[in-house]
Amino acid sequence: MHTSTRSSVLLALLIGLCGLGEISTQLLIPSLRELESGLGAAPGASLAALSMFVAAFGLGQLFFGPLSDRLGRRPLLLAGVGTYVLASLWMAYAQSMDQFIVGRALQGLGACAALVVARSIVRDVWKERAGPIMALTVIGMLSTIMLSPVIGGLIATHAGGWRAVVMATVVFGALALIASLFFKETHLQRDPQAGRLKTLMGNYATLLKGSSVRSFSVAIACTYGAMFSFIAGSSRVFVGQLGLSPTQYGLLFGSIVSGLIAGAVYTNRTIIKSGPEKIVALGTGLVAVGASLSLIVHQFAGPSVTGLMLPQVLLTLGAGMVLPGSVAGAVIPNPTRAGLAAGFIGFAQMAGATVAGLLLSRLQDDTAFAMVALNAAFAVAGFVMFRIMLGHQLRAAHC
Repeated sequence: MHTSTRSSVLLALLIGLCGLGEISTQLLIPSLRELESGLGAAPGASLAALSMFVAAFGLGQLFFGPLSDRLGRRPLLLAGVGTYVLASLWMAYAQSMDQFIVGRALQGLGACAALVVARSIVRDVWKERAGPIMALTVIGMLSTIMLSPVIGGLIATHAGGWRAVVMATVVFGALALIASLFFKETHLQRDPQAGRLKTLMGNYATLLKGSSVRSFSVAIACTYGAMFSFIAGSSRVFVGQLGLSPTQYGLLFGSIVSGLIAGAVYTNRTIIKSGPEKIVALGTGLVAVGASLSLIVHQFAGPSVTGLMLPQVLLTLGAGMVLPGSVAGAVIPNPTRAGLAAGFIGFAQMAGATVAGLLLSRLQDDTAFAMVALNAAFAVAGFVMFRIMLGHQLRAAHC
């Protein structure tokens, strides 16, 4: 097999691995109300399942990233995807919300191992030119995310409800596991000290001494917090308040996600010339403007499909720049600790989503205000904090 063909096959696998976590969530979102009803849970209880997933997804990356530096990418990848499949099966047969939440936590751990290993492999294989490839993995992942709510809505409506949707994640996980069996190890210079607690803490301390890692972490955390506020709350608003069907909601959500793809395409084409800092600065600005417009339109005109959707396309356009730009900015300068850096930036991303989900579950009522208010708060905070930290970084570089 030619090198270019092998690279294309590997890239396709990495895109699928990066997308496992998002697909697991987006497939299920149109069915959250049915999930709560089917398990006899209180309204809004499904948000705890979403938050538990992203919490496990984020915390796991702090450990799985360094472990992949120590043990290699392949064993951790197989263990992670295998856990994902078993956890998805547990969820499909859950008889209570508590059982479902346990399964979601384990599913999050498996998906996060797949993501952090995939990002580390990109650095291993493409080295200093990994930036555009990072953006390509995001483009491919987002393309699947754009289709997932549509597919999830169709499955829920025509193929057996939320349990059938969860079984679809079992199928995706099984396909990823089979493909991973053919993966060859890319990390040959392993660090035998990487997984030990004392070394781990020292390595993270060294990593965070670089102000660029801190600024990228803040940008991705706040951006994803803003996105997750809308993702977690939008099903209840569009389906419960505005009367859309799960299928209509899936189609609407897919159109919103198209902004992410456009932003990632722009990043892929310009990141080498412009650098991650400029890409992320522009992206956080667009995120802040889009989220602020959502809040303003809601307050003056009330909730509507168009009023909520259009500003979010602008937000997702900026997020499509922030996500790959932040990952590239954190991982590329750390070739010997790619797993560590990928794990930390992934943790920051999921930490933002976890905080947003917990706040939304606490504040959510029968209106859309909590969703749009949190959406704007995270977006504006990310824009302001990244600008401040980037300014400090530039002044320090000139001293």
